[in-house]
Amino acid sequence: MANATAVHEEPILHMGAPVPNGKLAVWIFLATEIMFFTGLIGVYVVLRNGTPTRSEPWPIPEDVHLVEWIGAFNTFVLICSSVTVVLAHFALTKGNVGAAARYVAVTLALGGVFLVVKAVEYRSKYDHDILPGHVFDRLTEPRGTQYIEKVREQLNEIVAHPNEAGPALEDCQKLLAELELKDGRSQLTPQVAGQRVKEILEKHKTEANYPELHISPVIPFGNLWASCYFAMTGFHALHVFGGLVIFVIILLMAGRGRLGVQHAGFLEMTGLYWHFVDIVWIFLFPLLYLV
Repeated sequence: MANATAVHEEPILHMGAPVPNGKLAVWIFLATEIMFFTGLIGVYVVLRNGTPTRSEPWPIPEDVHLVEWIGAFNTFVLICSSVTVVLAHFALTKGNVGAAARYVAVTLALGGVFLVVKAVEYRSKYDHDILPGHVFDRLTEPRGTQYIEKVREQLNEIVAHPNEAGPALEDCQKLLAELELKDGRSQLTPQVAGQRVKEILEKHKTEANYPELHISPVIPFGNLWASCYFAMTGFHALHVFGGLVIFVIILLMAGRGRLGVQHAGFLEMTGLYWHFVDIVWIFLFPLLYLV
């Protein structure tokens, strides 16, 4: 009778973390990104709460032409895109490549909508000259003289198109007359001119046929706000654009018949990055639009 020899096999040890290398790399990358955006948001919070005074408060969204419902709409768009990228990954794990490609296409479209809306908001800042270094947040010399010249230039443009000025035309003509130079100097001081501009903007914004007057108001800490706004939203928009590039690559793979179940991990890691981008905006939205 043959003797049976029992063989005890030792388990094979694998070095490294108990997660795929690709996913680990994404988590490390996202950790650095979290630190980056935490730094940006932290600086904003410190400036927002440390620099304003009672006489010179931090700009509210209305002062800098931020519309709350537009920011809320963009937030909803990104949340929907997070749902569709999850559905795309689920479909791909089930071998339904066509459905996965369609969900990726929807995610791409939603991300594109977000960037288009953000571009419209940037255009609004450009039209109202709410750009770093362009905002009149102090009227001490020489900025006071520059402010008078700027407002006079804007009022001349408004008066030159009376049909577009609407009911604000008379007030604009009156202020322009007071700003005309007399003996080389304006009849109004920069501080008084700034107050008159504020009164005109507040008076006519309540009218039914209120035209959007392009007159620069005095916005305390406006340049600091604009610097923070464009830094945070600009870097975020770059991250959104990077995600869209990856989605385009995935769609190209699907179009050439090269996308399959074996790419589920790749799509999952892309989704992790996209969720991070969405979460960052969920933090930025209330900070910029609601506070």
